[in-house]
Amino acid sequence: MGTGTTRRSTRDVLTGQSIRTVSAPRRGVAQLKLDCPPPCSWDAAHASAFIEQIAAFGDDPEVCAIVLHGRRLFNDVLAAKTAPDDSRSAVYAAVASSTKPIVAALSGPVTGSGLELALACGARVALPNVTISNLARSEGHLPAAETLIRLARLVEVERAADLAVFNAVWDSKAAVEQGLIDLVAARDLLQVAEKLAAGCKEERRVALTAEPEVVAAKIYGLRAKVRREAPQQTAPMMLLRAMELAWQTPARRARAEIDRLDETFAASPEAQALTYAERGQAALARAAVPAELAHELAWPLLREAIHLLDEGATPGQIDRELQKFGFRVAPFLRSDREGLEAVFRRQSGPANGEDWITYSPTLDLMADEGRTGGADAPGWYRHGSDGRYTFEPEVDRLLQASATFQRCARAPIDDEVVVERCLTAAINGTAHVLEAHPDLSPSLVDAIWTQTLGFPKWRGGPLYMARTGACDPLASLERWIKVRNTAGVAAPLLRRIIANA
Repeated sequence: MGTGTTRRSTRDVLTGQSIRTVSAPRRGVAQLKLDCPPPCSWDAAHASAFIEQIAAFGDDPEVCAIVLHGRRLFNDVLAAKTAPDDSRSAVYAAVASSTKPIVAALSGPVTGSGLELALACGARVALPNVTISNLARSEGHLPAAETLIRLARLVEVERAADLAVFNAVWDSKAAVEQGLIDLVAARDLLQVAEKLAAGCKEERRVALTAEPEVVAAKIYGLRAKVRREAPQQTAPMMLLRAMELAWQTPARRARAEIDRLDETFAASPEAQALTYAERGQAALARAAVPAELAHELAWPLLREAIHLLDEGATPGQIDRELQKFGFRVAPFLRSDREGLEAVFRRQSGPANGEDWITYSPTLDLMADEGRTGGADAPGWYRHGSDGRYTFEPEVDRLLQASATFQRCARAPIDDEVVVERCLTAAINGTAHVLEAHPDLSPSLVDAIWTQTLGFPKWRGGPLYMARTGACDPLASLERWIKVRNTAGVAAPLLRRIIANA
C-alpha cells in the first residue's frame, strides 16, 4: 500500500488484506478508502503503508483535507487481533498529527479499534444508521491513554463513562448530542464529509473542560454506581481511574499513569478471561455452528432454574441472582417478554419429558393455564402499567402443585445456592453437549455462552471457569446429587478438563 501521487483520477492498490482506493482531490479534499477491517487486524506492513499514505497527503500541495472511509474500517466486532499495540498507536498518532485535517465518514457500527481510529480524526460525519459502542481495547486491555485523552476533549466525563464503563450504545443522534459526531448526513455521506473537510481548520475542536472539582465529584458518583452495578469486576473501577487521569492530569503524566494501570489490569485473571472469550468469539465467527446449539447449551441451566422454583425459589430471586453474577439476560423476565417457548426450549422444540433428569411439570402447568408470556399472555410476573413487575400469586399456586406432584417440600433457598446450582448445571450440561459434538472445542462453546446466551464475558465461559478453578462443579454435583438429582452425573469430559487444567 505504498505512497504515490494523488493527482491521478482514481487508483486501487491491492496490499495484503485490503484494497486501498485513492481518489483525486475535489475542492482540495482527497478520499482514502480502505476496504479492510480496522487497525486491530492490520499487520506491521499494512500499518506502515497507511502511515506513509497519510504523510504523502500531508506533503501534497493540492490536498487541503482528507476523508477517510471504508465499509469495515471502523467496526472491529469479532475481528482477529493481530496488530501490536505500538503499531496501532502509531496509526492513530499519524491520523491525529496529520498536517491536513482528516474527517471520518462513518456508517454502521463503530466499535473498538475502529472507534479509536474515528476519535483520532479531526471530525466525524455519520449516516443515521451509525451506532457507537465498545470503546475498550481488545484482549484484556483498558482503552489506550491517547484514546481517553482524545475522548476527554470531546465528551464530558459522565457521558464518556456511559460509553466506556457501562457499555452504552449511542445512535447517531445521541453521538451528536454528546459531541462525538459533528454531522449526520441524511444521504450522500461522502459529499457531506467532503464539504465538512473543506471547511476544517487544522486545529482540533476541543470541548470545554469542567473544573477539576466538578470532574472529581462526578467520578465519585460513578464509582458508587460501579460498586452497585458491577461489584465483582475489576475493569470498571480501573477504567474510571484512567478516565479521571485523562480528564484531570496533564497529558504526559496521564499517559504514563494510564499505561501502568493497563499493565496491571492486563496481568489480572479478569483480563485473561476476557482475552480467552474474545478469541473464542473471533473463532466462532469463522466456524459453522448449528443455530439450535445455543438452545441445547442453555437448557440445563434453565431446567435447574425450574427445579429451584419447585423447591422454593422465586422467579425474581433467580433473575436477580443470575444478573448479579453477570448474565446480561434474566430468563424469567425474558420469557414474559418473548414467550415461554422462545426461552424454555431445547433444540427445535419445547422441552418434553425426555429433556428432564428429574421431571418437573411446571412448564406444562404454565402452558395449560395460558401463562405463556409474550405480547398477549400472562407469564411469571404481574406487570404494572408503570413498567414495574412483581411475583404473580397464581404462579405460586402452580409451583406448589408442581412440588406436590414431585413430593418435595418448598422452602426458602439461599441466594448463593441459586447461583451455585445454576452454574454447576450449565457447566456439566455444556460438557455433555461438547461430548456429543466432537467437532467443537471448549472455547467455541464458551463463546456461544458469552456471545449468544449472555454469560459474562469477563468470566470467560462455563468451561473456562471450571478449568481455571474459579468454581468446583464436581464437588457441587456430588453434594447436590445426594439431595436431589436434577443436574445429572458429571460428564467424563468435564472430569478430563479439570484434571488436565
